[in-house]
Formats: sequence, structure tokens, C-alpha cells
Amino acid sequence: MRHYFVADLSVRGEVRAVEEYRYEQLEQVPGATDLIVHFSTLLYREPEEFETMLPARPHLGYRWRSSAATAGITTLRSDNTLASMGLFATGINPDADRLTFAAFQRHLLRELPQEGIGPGFDLMRIEPRPIVATVTFLEPADKTDQLMIALADRCFAAAYFRYQNLA
Repeated sequence: MRHYFVADLSVRGEVRAVEEYRYEQLEQVPGATDLIVHFSTLLYREPEEFETMLPARPHLGYRWRSSAATAGITTLRSDNTLASMGLFATGINPDADRLTFAAFQRHLLRELPQEGIGPGFDLMRIEPRPIVATVTFLEPADKTDQLMIALADRCFAAAYFRYQNLA
């Protein structure tokens, strides 16, 4: 059984947790299979970049942009407000992973509040691959939205890493 890793980061780039995921386990979460199929379909049609609304949540927009053939970044917006970002690194091309991490850090710097507090950037020290690193910026009051925000990058990871023949 193949696996991938999910790193949850704080808005300062500090690692909160790194967990191993398996495609089969994720499929058991209600709603996950529909998201995986949705993302898989889009990824096979447009592997370099796409934008979509999440199923049954038209105010949640998801955007994928590859930074290389084996890495990329996603954003999830709720009514045009940044809700989360995800970084996808396969480990197939370490240089692509490193460049994607650097682009992610630059984006985090732009998103961080200007309070004089520097970013942690533990991200650069995370070694397991394939991995998705996620930063959540928004926690909506709606429980379904919370679930969808939490599931989106995990489900896209299942689709993306399977697309890359890694999961």
C-alpha cells in the first residue's frame, strides 16, 4: 500500500503535525471520494492549472497551479477570501520540490500580517515525500465549510499523487 504525508503548518510556516495518509483510509471519510473523483477528473484534463468550485459548495473556489511537472501549489478561497494554501512535492525531482517550497515561502511572506514577527519556515526541514503541506488562514463558522477546507488538500493530494503513480 502506497502512502503520502500531510504537514499542517501554522500561518507562520511552523509545522504543527506531519501525518501519513493512505488513499484507502481517506476514501472512508464522508464526502472524500466525491472530492477525489472531482479533482482527478480536473487533473487529468488540465494537469498544469485549473480552477473549480468544490462540489455542493459554490462559494469555495479551489485553484491548482503546477510549478513543475512534479510539484505545485493550491489555494482555496471562501467568497474570495484566502482560506488555505497547499504545497505539493512528490520527491521525484528534488530541485522542483525545493523551488516550489521557496515559492510557497515567498507567498506566505506576502500573506503574513505585518506585525514584525518573522516566519518559522519549518517547511524547508520536512523530508518525507510525497507530501502536501497546508496552511489554513480561515476557519469559517459553518461546520461543513470547515470539513471541506480540511479535506480539500488531502483529497487533491490523493488524486495528484495517484496521477504521479505515487499513491
